[in-house]
Amino acid sequence: MKLHRQVSSITIAFFIFLNLFILIPSNTVAPPAPAPDQFIAEIFPNSTLPLQLSHTNTIISFNATDLSNKIDIDFDANYSLFNPENTISIPLILPLSLAANISNFIFKVYVNNTRIPFDLLSITPWNENITEIDVHLAFFVEKYPIILIRNNLTLLKNSTSVIRYHFNGSINNPLDSSDLFYIVHHLGTSQDWLGNSTGKVELRVYGSQPVYGRRGFSFAPCELVDINGGRSYICEWNNTKRPWMDIGIRFYGKASPYIDIIDILIFSIVLFPPITGVLIIVVIIKKRRK
Repeated sequence: MKLHRQVSSITIAFFIFLNLFILIPSNTVAPPAPAPDQFIAEIFPNSTLPLQLSHTNTIISFNATDLSNKIDIDFDANYSLFNPENTISIPLILPLSLAANISNFIFKVYVNNTRIPFDLLSITPWNENITEIDVHLAFFVEKYPIILIRNNLTLLKNSTSVIRYHFNGSINNPLDSSDLFYIVHHLGTSQDWLGNSTGKVELRVYGSQPVYGRRGFSFAPCELVDINGGRSYICEWNNTKRPWMDIGIRFYGKASPYIDIIDILIFSIVLFPPITGVLIIVVIIKKRRK
């Protein structure tokens, strides 16, 4: 197998092009943000077997009605995996970093509506007992706690299985440390799956409203709509190659005193996006089968 396939097949790439962030207007006026310290990625198989991620539906809800004290997060994602070959058992992994204590979070994993066991693996600092995978982090990522939700899945021949990841919890005082709360959801494992896919990602925010946006190389159509008590940023694609992009929200604690200047800078950045960001890459390399 070619080396580039082994490296790229399960690369979780967070392309932090600061000025490439496409801003969606909201009530908040803010300067371009630094790299996010919080992300939730999509699943990928720790396997080289041919599988199709035929359908996905992801809803991430944020309750920001009491933003000065806490923000509640609820992640609920369903992935339909089709196995065109013989029955197999593989591990699946979903990486995330909330840059916070997640001991108060509740995690659940289901396959075809049946709850199954899973492991939460911390890779910051590196745990030498983790032998199933090798994780290589860019040095500037290592200051954040990276968590892997890992579970095993048996896929029957010529069948589709639906796996659901659900977790929720609260982050206290989200704006205390940096006056910025910034989180993205990463879609970028397209090279791991066969064929086209249909999917939807929705960011629902209740209460205080953030700046919404997306960045990447292969976009899905997105729109911002009003919902009861807040707004929702929705991205959908139908029977096409999976997008390679991040979608996210940014809350700022205080508005800049230079609002007019910032408006001009943001407008210019959107029209003439230079590449001035930094690159965060989390590369998970599959072990060679001997």
